[in-house]
Amino acid sequence: MMIEELGHHLAVCSLVELERMLKMDARFCNVGSIREPYIPRPQCLRYARTFHEAIFDDLERIDPQAATVPPRPERAAAILKFVDTHPGEPVLVHCLAGLSRSTAVTLALIIRGLGQVDQAAANTTPVAQRAVDILLTLRPQARPNGLVLQFALEQFLPQDLAGKIVTEVAQHPVLIENRSVRSRSNEPQNERSN
Repeated sequence: MMIEELGHHLAVCSLVELERMLKMDARFCNVGSIREPYIPRPQCLRYARTFHEAIFDDLERIDPQAATVPPRPERAAAILKFVDTHPGEPVLVHCLAGLSRSTAVTLALIIRGLGQVDQAAANTTPVAQRAVDILLTLRPQARPNGLVLQFALEQFLPQDLAGKIVTEVAQHPVLIENRSVRSRSNEPQNERSN
């Protein structure tokens, strides 16, 4: 989808949707491919103009004792740098479900692209609200991963301002509802039917 404020096409999808989206317009998009370490590289990436792989688990808290590959600031930086090497070109970001990690990176790209974050201003709500509205037009079921969003925002904003935006995003009513739907879907079947 062409995002006028950003001046280029931006899309978000799941791994299942990736091949269909890339084949629709082969060699059109530069792809930020986010996946877990145990998921092999999608063969359909051959239909991308170029791609960058970021391999990490969908975690919002890092447990140093867990056998996981957590999000890291340098992984977020690498994705943004990849996008920067293709200025104005179409970008598609995917993760396994197209809901959490990919929407966090996409939201950071939107916020950065809007370029309206006044680092001296106390009120970042207008830019956060506009960015979430754009994200929801791209991916209505989005529920951005807060840790990935924080790391991505910190690539171009001070840590405290990035944290403030992450908090504001987390309070967006549609994103709250999207997380709520996820919570209900994780309940045992017998509890949902009551």
